[in-house]
Amino acid sequence: MNLIKSIKNKIIAYSFEKKINNLLENAYSKEITEKVVHNNGRAVREFKGVFKLTHDFTDGLYLRRMKLAEDAAVVSAIHKRDHVWFLMAGSLTIVTKGIAEHYIAPYMGFSKSGTQRAIYAHEDSIFQNVFQNPLGLTDLDELEDFNYSYTKNDYTNFIRNNK
Repeated sequence: MNLIKSIKNKIIAYSFEKKINNLLENAYSKEITEKVVHNNGRAVREFKGVFKLTHDFTDGLYLRRMKLAEDAAVVSAIHKRDHVWFLMAGSLTIVTKGIAEHYIAPYMGFSKSGTQRAIYAHEDSIFQNVFQNPLGLTDLDELEDFNYSYTKNDYTNFIRNNK
């Protein structure tokens, strides 16, 4: 990759991270309403009429399915580990590091560790993640801590401590 493109990609990624952090800080300062929901920096598992998560477990894997209503928008946590994801139904725009991509079901994609996304559903959609679960965890809080970081500092510490 040439130097100019490398610098441009770093600027876009930095700008996206800054915008997402500002958006989240603003949301956390608000009361929960029918338009804004948060869990003060922890995962939200359901927001009636907007999205719903379901969870399945099998040997070494944790499957998390998110049903998104049309016009729903969510911001993910920072993924700690590489994983595969599937768009089972619907269509989404996913913004990662400032790059917007449109997906139409059926679709299979791969997510790298360190990824954080903003997701917008153009229609009712089903988004399926398949995560590692080598410890056989079934407690959702433990699984979220295993698979996600909620801040850049937490993710940086995770990487530093798991080399």
